[in-house]
Amino acid sequence: MQINVSDFSDFCFGVKRAIGIAEDTLKRGKRPVYSLGAIIHNKEVVKRLEKKGLKVLTCGLKNIKSGTVVICSHGVHPEKLRGAKGRITIADATCPFVKKAQKIAKRMSLQGYKVVIIGDKGHPEVSSLKRFAGKRAVVISNIKEAANFKTKADKVGIIAQTTQSSRDFGLIVVLLRKKLKGARVFSTICHDADMRQKSTERMARHNELMIVIGGKDSANTRRLYDICKYAGARAYHIETAEGVKKEWLKSKKSVGIVSGASTPRWIVDEVIEKLNGKDGCKKQYVLEEKRRSV
Repeated sequence: MQINVSDFSDFCFGVKRAIGIAEDTLKRGKRPVYSLGAIIHNKEVVKRLEKKGLKVLTCGLKNIKSGTVVICSHGVHPEKLRGAKGRITIADATCPFVKKAQKIAKRMSLQGYKVVIIGDKGHPEVSSLKRFAGKRAVVISNIKEAANFKTKADKVGIIAQTTQSSRDFGLIVVLLRKKLKGARVFSTICHDADMRQKSTERMARHNELMIVIGGKDSANTRRLYDICKYAGARAYHIETAEGVKKEWLKSKKSVGIVSGASTPRWIVDEVIEKLNGKDGCKKQYVLEEKRRSV
């Protein structure tokens, strides 16, 4: 059995940057050190950082008297930090691509646009974007909601959650543009998310089995799993190597591995090692890019 690994099987730029900021803050920042919500959506990474001293805040900054607070990669609205800057130090680990989307949302709101955010309701990034976009902002999560959407606003701007499916974003935009003549569209999907999704779709069409690695609470990882299923592949979503089951591999000649943007390479390597330990599996793997060039 051959194991084919996507070129995008590690942290994305924004997550790698956020982890770096958190670790640097733990070394040099004013103690205690907190993160406002989980720094990224990966329980194993969060556990590792907690062991180093990072405490996850789930109820805001009201009761924090001193120390340093790391803003998670998904970002927050400045209003959440109001009144806290005088007593605590802020280390902003917001992904630069999320920052860009926030600026666009805020600018459109100030210019009088009704802002439509295409993304997952309740996701931290989407929640912060909605705050930047103002009271008139609305979140659309799927085609059905787009079909039912109505507005009397003269000016409408459309943006995307940075990890949104480019395919779904395109379909929803086409539908909305039929209703909203002159709507401004900003594709704020980050390059890594787009390429990760395209790599996953290619691999799903060329492997007998797909294993998607990442947190169950990671929206971008769930999206990769959905892409595999949409492509008709037999796929499983696991968080760690412990999730691999021997019966999945029976009679399979090729297995494709992809991971979410918040999945560290060491977890991917552990999954590969577990697959290598199964009978009949070669002690090697190839990158998806190399596989396609053969």
